[in-house]
Amino acid sequence: MKLHELKPPPGSHHPRKRVGRGPGSGHGKTATRGQKGQKARTSVNMPKTFEGGQTRLTMRTPKLRGFHNRWKKRFAVLNLTRLNRFENGAEIQPESLLEAGIIKDVGAGIKVLGTGDLKRKLVIHAHQFSAQARRKIEAAGGTAAVIEVPAPIRPKTKRAKNQPKPVAPVTVETEPSAAEGDATPAKGSKKAKAEKGAKAEKGAKTEKGEKAERGEKAEKGGKGARGQAESASGTEDSVKPDKGKKKS
Repeated sequence: MKLHELKPPPGSHHPRKRVGRGPGSGHGKTATRGQKGQKARTSVNMPKTFEGGQTRLTMRTPKLRGFHNRWKKRFAVLNLTRLNRFENGAEIQPESLLEAGIIKDVGAGIKVLGTGDLKRKLVIHAHQFSAQARRKIEAAGGTAAVIEVPAPIRPKTKRAKNQPKPVAPVTVETEPSAAEGDATPAKGSKKAKAEKGAKAEKGAKTEKGEKAERGEKAEKGGKGARGQAESASGTEDSVKPDKGKKKS
């Protein structure tokens, strides 16, 4: 066996069909398209679902229309008539209902409805009870025990704008008793605020008094300086020469 002798297995490859090469080839004239018609023309663009003009299968099949809630809770509904198979005084749990084949799946929970009459005294554990079912169970001497379902764990999200802000806990400050009169008043109490106000008033009064004293002293000093200057000018012997006249 040489390299040029290698061939694919017989029947795996077929020669390409060459159309429109004359009548001797067997595929001349209409070139395997037939005579006239939609498929005999050029630029034929037909969808894969085309069925010759009849309504196609994709349009004949029914569609599930309308809104469908993805998060709808579907409960396993259970009527009272189906619980008469249990013995009197039995305690019914969701596991016992699944083993008995009364329900196929718990789903979001078991809900007991009041259809029919209950002839057994049973302790029924379920997630929800209708008012009529609860009344009939208690009338038969049984109890309707509600199974508490924990809240779903959801990721933390940002607080919406329309929700109120969480209120911080308010700390109540108690005023000091009479026995603790010598101690300093608590910060933020009424007594401490009153003392602060009194100190501020005293400080304002002292500042006003100091400013008034400074002003009086300044006025007195100004008057004294003016009197000294006037007396000094009156005692001077020199006489000012008249304007426009020469000294003799």
